[in-house]
Amino acid sequence: MKRMARERVTKDPEERRQELIDAAERLFMERGYEATAVSDIVQEVGVAQGTFYYYFPSKEEILEAIIEKDMAALEDDVRKITEDPNLDPAAKINAIVNSIIGISSSRKEIMDYLHKESNAVMHEKMERHLIERLVPLMAEVVSQGVAEGRFDVQHPTEAVEFLLASMVYFFHHPEIFADPARSKKMRSTLETILGRALGMKDYGFVLVV
Repeated sequence: MKRMARERVTKDPEERRQELIDAAERLFMERGYEATAVSDIVQEVGVAQGTFYYYFPSKEEILEAIIEKDMAALEDDVRKITEDPNLDPAAKINAIVNSIIGISSSRKEIMDYLHKESNAVMHEKMERHLIERLVPLMAEVVSQGVAEGRFDVQHPTEAVEFLLASMVYFFHHPEIFADPARSKKMRSTLETILGRALGMKDYGFVLVV
């Protein structure tokens, strides 16, 4: 009876849509994407199943909405880092890279699903969106570092594209995080690559992997 009462509550369509996205994300993280049914999502929110399909044609559609939400949040975090007056360019790049790596490790259940061969198209779309959103922001930081003499980089945009490609490797190999020894080596290697790619001599990158 309580659930029926909740169903009669009228909400702004965008608010209801966001409720469904948030509930689906929680359940995907707790149970995994494949183990979560649409019925579980609507029960979590307290709405009829038809309400779900009003906003999302399929469970895959809501997963794409979650990915978009996470990418937008990551972009917002990166933008805040780039605008932080208390960080120099090297510290900004360090913080940005940790944010990018963190989105993969904190969304393990969702990322595990995306890494399946059958989901290659969706995974490729996520990576493309990631690069399109972050390259301009990171390139601006690198250009700032070059102007201040902190970095020695001839082509900031291309350098950032190369670095992001290295980081995307982590997304393709989630088993790295499950192997402490390999994770440590990969972290150390990426720290070295960052320093060399940016021409750093007086800063040691510290990544959390």
